[in-house]
Amino acid sequence: MIQPISRAVLGLARLTVLEARRTAVGKAVLAAITIAVAVALFVDRVVLTDQERATVVTYAVIVRLALVLTLGLAIIANTVRDLNERIIDNFLALPLTRMQYALGKWLGWTLVAVLCALSAGLPLMGFSNTPGRLQWALSFAAEAVVVASLALVLALALGKIITAMFAFCAMYLFARVSSMLLLLSANMGANQGSLLDRFDARYVELAGYLLPRMDRFAVTAWLSGGPIRFGPELLQAVIYIALLGAVARIELRRKQF
Repeated sequence: MIQPISRAVLGLARLTVLEARRTAVGKAVLAAITIAVAVALFVDRVVLTDQERATVVTYAVIVRLALVLTLGLAIIANTVRDLNERIIDNFLALPLTRMQYALGKWLGWTLVAVLCALSAGLPLMGFSNTPGRLQWALSFAAEAVVVASLALVLALALGKIITAMFAFCAMYLFARVSSMLLLLSANMGANQGSLLDRFDARYVELAGYLLPRMDRFAVTAWLSGGPIRFGPELLQAVIYIALLGAVARIELRRKQF
């Protein structure tokens, strides 16, 4: 059942954005972008050939990881604080269901994630000879929305910052390297190996199906003239966000606030 977007939900989304501003999420993102630009400019001075390509790729890799970790930590810390300090009770006293509360938080953090991702793409616009800059920024915005959704669900489900952050980092890392693990497993003949090797191969394959292919979002090769495929990644993001919404609905029904 689709939850209606009421004025209370929109108000909660607005409060979430203001909370992100109050807790200096924007300053942390700006610092991450500044550091990534500084490192990229340093690489530009060091390399002798393909300076612009090396600079752009270095910036893209560093800023993506920094913003993902920053967003994940901010969302998890904010949501766990609401649960531990019973701030959520104040919201549920309003004409809000539990799912509408989660929807309001998700809308607010989604807006923050999109703004952060688009801000990270702005420095790339200064490299006029770099292809795929706009597509990379839009794809990174889609990735940021998926990351924000995952962090919110983990915070609601686990209720502890360290546990949720550890699970977030593990799932994100696996989602980025799952295709490489599957390729290594196939090339090393795991399917014809021992029982333990076959179990590991099937386990990695199953986990790869349950998680999105994050390596297909904001592909660094796009900035080097590689082929751009944006549609499948967007569809994948929509499907995974819907699945996370279903998980959040089940978890909120299970919890006793």
